[in-house]
Amino acid sequence: MVYPFSRFRKNAGKTVRDVRSFVVPHVHAREPLKIAQTNVCAVIPTYAPGPLTYRLAADLVRWNPGIYIYIVDDSTPRQYLDCMKILEDVILISDKIRVVRTPANKLKAGALNVALSHIWSDTTYVPDVILTLDDDVVIERATISNLAGELMSCACLGAVCSQCRVLNKNKNLLTRLQGLEYVGFNAIRLADEGFLNGPLVMHGMLTAFRANALKEVGGFREGHLIEDYEVTTRLKAKGWSVKSARHAPAWTMVPERLSRFWRQRTRWSYGGITVVARAKRLSSIFQDIMGHTVFLATLAMVAYLLFFARGGGFVPPTVSRLIITLSFVQLAVWYIFQIWLMRLYEERDGYDWLLRLSLIPEFVYGYAMTFALLGSYVFLVFNGVRHTVKKTRFRKIHGLFDTGRHIFRICGYTEGAWGTRVR
Repeated sequence: MVYPFSRFRKNAGKTVRDVRSFVVPHVHAREPLKIAQTNVCAVIPTYAPGPLTYRLAADLVRWNPGIYIYIVDDSTPRQYLDCMKILEDVILISDKIRVVRTPANKLKAGALNVALSHIWSDTTYVPDVILTLDDDVVIERATISNLAGELMSCACLGAVCSQCRVLNKNKNLLTRLQGLEYVGFNAIRLADEGFLNGPLVMHGMLTAFRANALKEVGGFREGHLIEDYEVTTRLKAKGWSVKSARHAPAWTMVPERLSRFWRQRTRWSYGGITVVARAKRLSSIFQDIMGHTVFLATLAMVAYLLFFARGGGFVPPTVSRLIITLSFVQLAVWYIFQIWLMRLYEERDGYDWLLRLSLIPEFVYGYAMTFALLGSYVFLVFNGVRHTVKKTRFRKIHGLFDTGRHIFRICGYTEGAWGTRVR
């Protein structure tokens, strides 16, 4: 089928962009679909599963009778008797649920690949859609049908992610700030539809993949800190588009303690940088490149004003006034936009409005994320130098870098992959 005014052309079900989509993002045309005719399979990697894992499996079966579910136990210690009991009970929910145990802890990407190997070797049930879910996700009745329907409604789509919401947002100040942040995440993904093949990341919380697209890229690549971003880049590199489904909400548990929160964010920031550094196709990471470029340019400007202008350098008064004016304009635009976003926040209450209107808590939160990103840049350079030095014979220098690596680990940075949740 040919669309004469389309900003893309279809080639074997994929999307090939032209220059116009850079200026005016394409909105995917939807085609009619009977979701009952779509085979859906869900994969839930887990470590030390809790009550939410059982609830998720039960809800998936209750609201989607035809779904097949693989729960991958990533070598939970057998002495965790309560977790073993949950795995035993979840099998009794439906004969379409299979629990697979990994021989050794393989982390999230590895656990997902174990399930994919079972799915692709099973000729009795060939899925059109493969869902990947965290084991603490909560869904509503129409979440999966809307997600799968959105994915299969356009032949160029390789993946569609859900809307992220925070289940425990009322726990404390930190969880409330994350709830406000997730509203922004959802808005950005919706705004990115069709722009350079869609949003930057199909998040690991709940995403629907077209089965043949996921098979084409070979599943998930192990050894990455954020496997969801990495697989999104490879889908885009193969020509597939991605998007966010507006009417497919899902709730997740966010860190309630500062230590876990910091560890999560250092993983996200450093993991994202490593994906950018290894990407082979710039268009698949364009939004991230622009973000890092703007951040580093701003950082360079601030450094110049602080360290060089005071040391005898000359900054024309008009330039200083322009910088200050632009900063206030940027703040005003950002503030108005954040207030406008509250209309999309269905779980909002008076405390959330107070946080958003007061600005100060979100400023502190934002600066914490800035420091996490700065640390990631430093850690990236450190690792680059360390890997180079390791090739030399200077043992004393090796020891210094081992000490530095230990210090970074204390600060929350490591090259080792995080995976399924731990207790």
